[in-house]
Amino acid sequence: TDPQKYALGGNPPGIEPDWDVLAKFAEDLIPQFPKASDLGIRSVFKGWPTFTPDGRFIIGPTEKVKGFVMAGGCNAHGVSGSAGIGRHVVESLLEAKPSPYVQSLSPNRFNDSKWTWANAQANASRIYAEYYGLTKP
Repeated sequence: TDPQKYALGGNPPGIEPDWDVLAKFAEDLIPQFPKASDLGIRSVFKGWPTFTPDGRFIIGPTEKVKGFVMAGGCNAHGVSGSAGIGRHVVESLLEAKPSPYVQSLSPNRFNDSKWTWANAQANASRIYAEYYGLTKP
C-alpha cells in the first residue's frame, strides 16, 4: 500500500533508483537541451519522503529535548527546499524572536494534546495522498 509505514526504530528497506522514471525525465529534457543526450546520469540522490500531519515543515528547537533542533517532515521537498530549510534553522536558533512564519514551523506545535500518534499518522497519510493532487477550479 502507499504510503508505506515503518515502525519507529525500524529500518525501512533500501532505496533503489527508478531507472525507467529517470530515463523518461532524460527523454523529456532532450528537446529543451539537446546536448543532454550525451551526458548520462552521474549520480542519484534519493531518500524516504516524510510527511507531517499538517503538511508543513518541522523546523526549530523543541521544548521536549533541550538542545535538540529539528529540520524534517519536508513533505518530499527536502532536497529542493534545503537552502530555505537551512536559512530557517539558522533563524530559529539565532533570532531572539524568529519571524511568524518560522515560529509556525516549530515542532512544539505538535505538543498540544489534540495530537495522538494515531491521528497524526492518519493526517500525514492524507497529506501524502492529496499533497500533489489537482483541484477543480
